Amino acid sequence: MSLRKLAAMAALVCLLLPLAGLAQSIVSGDVTGTVTDPSGAVVPNAKVTIKNDNTGETHTTTSNSAGVYRFALLKPGAYTLTANATGFQAVTQRAIVAVGQATQLNLNMGVTGASQTVEVTAETPIIQTENGNISTTYNTEHIELLPNPGNDVTYVAQTAPGVSTNTSSGGGYGNFTAFGLPATSNLFTINGNDAMDPYLNLNNSGATNLLLGANELQEATVVSNGYTGQYGRQAGAQVNYATKSGTNALHGNLVYWWNGRVLNANDWFNNNAGVPRPFTNANQWAASIGGPIIKDKTFFFVDTEGLRYILPTSQAVFVPSPAFQAAVLNNLTAVGQGAQVPFYQNLFNLYNNAPGIAGATPVTTGDMGCGDFPIGANVPCALTFRSTAGNNSNEWVLSARVDQNLGDTDKLFLRYRTDHGTQPTFTDPINPAFNAVSIQPEYDGQANETHVFSSNAVNQFILSGSYYSAIFKSVDQTTATGLFPTTMLWGGLFTTLGGENYVFPQGRNVAQWQVVDDFSLTRGNHTIKIGTTSGATTSAT
Repeated sequence: MSLRKLAAMAALVCLLLPLAGLAQSIVSGDVTGTVTDPSGAVVPNAKVTIKNDNTGETHTTTSNSAGVYRFALLKPGAYTLTANATGFQAVTQRAIVAVGQATQLNLNMGVTGASQTVEVTAETPIIQTENGNISTTYNTEHIELLPNPGNDVTYVAQTAPGVSTNTSSGGGYGNFTAFGLPATSNLFTINGNDAMDPYLNLNNSGATNLLLGANELQEATVVSNGYTGQYGRQAGAQVNYATKSGTNALHGNLVYWWNGRVLNANDWFNNNAGVPRPFTNANQWAASIGGPIIKDKTFFFVDTEGLRYILPTSQAVFVPSPAFQAAVLNNLTAVGQGAQVPFYQNLFNLYNNAPGIAGATPVTTGDMGCGDFPIGANVPCALTFRSTAGNNSNEWVLSARVDQNLGDTDKLFLRYRTDHGTQPTFTDPINPAFNAVSIQPEYDGQANETHVFSSNAVNQFILSGSYYSAIFKSVDQTTATGLFPTTMLWGGLFTTLGGENYVFPQGRNVAQWQVVDDFSLTRGNHTIKIGTTSGATTSAT
């Protein structure tokens, strides 16, 4: 399609857009309102200046003939607004900008005299009057104080309207559903870029199957029903995260969480089988620091987080009974297959030395685990016990961000994040040599540039890329095959021997890139916003 046709289509779209109150981008917010005098009459041509309280950056605009002003595509945070007009007192008020929302702040100016400062802060609106989106915003304090097992940042969405925890009966994918739509309909973004795993179309996560990074978040917004254009890509909830940046003040934190066996009840199935509470241990930490490199101009923020845990399993295990073992070995000798005896002796020895075997009891229900194997009347073929074999997992994250005020018209930030860890993909109840793991490195970077063409025209450009690897394999294939050279599948008679090594290695390497651009233009009483998103994913399996 030619550029001329594209321009014509864009112009047509602009003409069809609503006259006011169009949606904000998924990484920034707006501040809008009306400037009035003591009688309530509008004040046109008032000079309105907004200043970021943390970084000192400022923007200036002028109220239109209806007294309306608007600042578009602002970074989330606390701001101070000042209005000046000939013949009126200057007025100053504070406002909080939230992701994807417009903060309404009307400025009432007194008659000529000393300037005044009103210590009233316009918070994010509880009811969004500019559009039909159902939005819930969580600031830093909300995120920090929300009881959150594992500090998975997707967990905050479960307190939003219309959201419910997902279960296996609901498909089993993802952490939650919104208004009855499957979890694969949700979309997660960080600073405007997708944070999605394309394999199942779910939120991205690391080796612990958690999306770590809560200590880096400044704000999260959950849009359950998105009617405006920027939310048209998925039908479910849109969860937008904005990360912290450095400020003019040096700041940081150090946090540690611990959870262990003493704080948790035993599994119901363990109690029912008379198995004591197994060992559990989880250590999680987070640390961050941020501040100015050059005051009012260059800022940095660094965050690191990690988790190490030992997590037991709880599964029913079925192993050959002594009677079954003896019958098999005797039968091999009787039919002239004595050469196979060492193989089966090794097989039975692995079962007989499984962790927890001391608590095994005979299977006395149904066919007593025999299937069609003739062993004699009322002689059990299988023993059963509850396995609580544990496995280790670890993950750590490092992210760094630099914000630069290039001038009055250009703001830039760069963010880099790396995530590394080992996932306990499979825990074998017979021998830990048959365990499987996945080492999962991830790297992603982002550049975000905001350019102010004039007091009425602002553009925001985002470029990002990411790569992750998730290869599932045996802990040590040589050791595993040395213990048992194959995988024995009994068709439900006994627990599989040899683990799941017959399906490993497998996995994927995924690279993604994305370009996002949002443009905001104000003309009189009309505010027009146009945006585009494009990207690509490459995957090797």
